[in-house]
Amino acid sequence: MIKFFRKIRQKMLTDNKFNKYLIYGIGEIILVVIGILIALQINNWNENKKKEIEVINYLTNLKDALNEDIGSLETNISFNKTRLKGIFYILEHSELNIQTFTELEWVDVSKNDDANHLWKGSFPDTLNRNFIELAFSMLGRGFGGLSFNKSVINELFSTGSFSNIININLKTKISNYYSFMAQRLEGYAIEEHEEWANETTRFLRDHYGIFTLDVSGLEDPIATLKGKKDVEHHLRYLALEVNYHCIWASQAKKKAEDLIRLIEKDLNK
Repeated sequence: MIKFFRKIRQKMLTDNKFNKYLIYGIGEIILVVIGILIALQINNWNENKKKEIEVINYLTNLKDALNEDIGSLETNISFNKTRLKGIFYILEHSELNIQTFTELEWVDVSKNDDANHLWKGSFPDTLNRNFIELAFSMLGRGFGGLSFNKSVINELFSTGSFSNIININLKTKISNYYSFMAQRLEGYAIEEHEEWANETTRFLRDHYGIFTLDVSGLEDPIATLKGKKDVEHHLRYLALEVNYHCIWASQAKKKAEDLIRLIEKDLNK
């Protein structure tokens, strides 16, 4: 093909048909340019298709990571709802103030969750030795038991692939979810909750000789605290911290569920 065009060009030159040769030359240049543009277009299409497939894989993996987060959040919420129930149980049977702070939202701890591995069946209303020991043992437990799968989101950012997600609303929701987790369920927020839990257990140990982790050796730890207003202050403040954590964990769970639905919608379009 190249030889064919070369012969035409040489014939035009030998026949002294310069104008025709010029037109031919321009046409040849245009054909080359068109060929280059087509090649670039094909290359761009291939690159875009590659990015699209990459985003689909990332979003599929992100959905799996979010489901893992939800499982961790559900376990953590169940744990801390049991802890909160235990705090009010101790307050009630120590004849202390069990009224919640009315201006705040409080999680419902009146009923036990079926998935609760710490206590099976309904929470007791009357004195129950096993629940007393459980309630005290949970006072100083940590809040940092949450486990979030960040491998996918970290890879999305480190590779720059996050910018390839076309759905702006989806990108915003993803950013908001991980930002919420960092602000409410990691770092300083957890440290603040745990500091007051530690303060409460130290107070009970130093002032009333109660080692909360194991009260099985005490005849009646509830009786020891009856009517003690300083105990009321510590337990009510700890209840506040636990309640905040439960609310934030529940909000995070809902955000994760909403995000999964949004990802599924984007993948199925």
